[in-house]
Amino acid sequence: MQLKRMLKTTYRTAWFLAHRIRHAMATDLKTAPPLANTVEADETFMPNFEKPESKACVALIVERNGQARTKVIASVNAKNIGEFMNGKISKSATVNTDEHAAYKLALKGYKRHDRVNHGRYEYARHNPDGTVSHVNTCESFFSLLKRGVYGAWHCISREHLPKYASEFEFRWNSRHDTDGQRMAGFLPMIAGKRLLYRQPAN
Repeated sequence: MQLKRMLKTTYRTAWFLAHRIRHAMATDLKTAPPLANTVEADETFMPNFEKPESKACVALIVERNGQARTKVIASVNAKNIGEFMNGKISKSATVNTDEHAAYKLALKGYKRHDRVNHGRYEYARHNPDGTVSHVNTCESFFSLLKRGVYGAWHCISREHLPKYASEFEFRWNSRHDTDGQRMAGFLPMIAGKRLLYRQPAN
């Protein structure tokens, strides 16, 4: 609605423009360098307003003090989690997760896998080697994403959830940039990306 008022255009045009921008903000997972050092992995369920009885799942990996990667997955299992993580996290990284069994299987072969047990109210564990195991960075990202949905958009569909996740991923990854730096970093991301309003029949 704000874009509609500012650009003096129709709601549909403003809506489509916003989605094209979000689509362009998506990180190219095939070329992005793998996350390293200490990486956190978690997932959250977002309300599905088309089918309230079901929820869409957003998986997240984030390097502490670094960048984030998101993906909407069908369900939380070792296959989906493993496919998302494969090549996106350095094998030399220390990966922090919760106790979900899917991570244990997906992270075989990684240097170190630390888990925190939320069922026992363990949210941060100080280890003897001086490291701290937690997924609080992921929780921070998810709180921003959900606040955007609940506070600004109110109703989104599973079909468009990846675009909203991409927007917040881009916001997170450029959080230390000035507005000028953020725009300069975003413009090259537009190249080669096209989003159609409606998929042609042929």
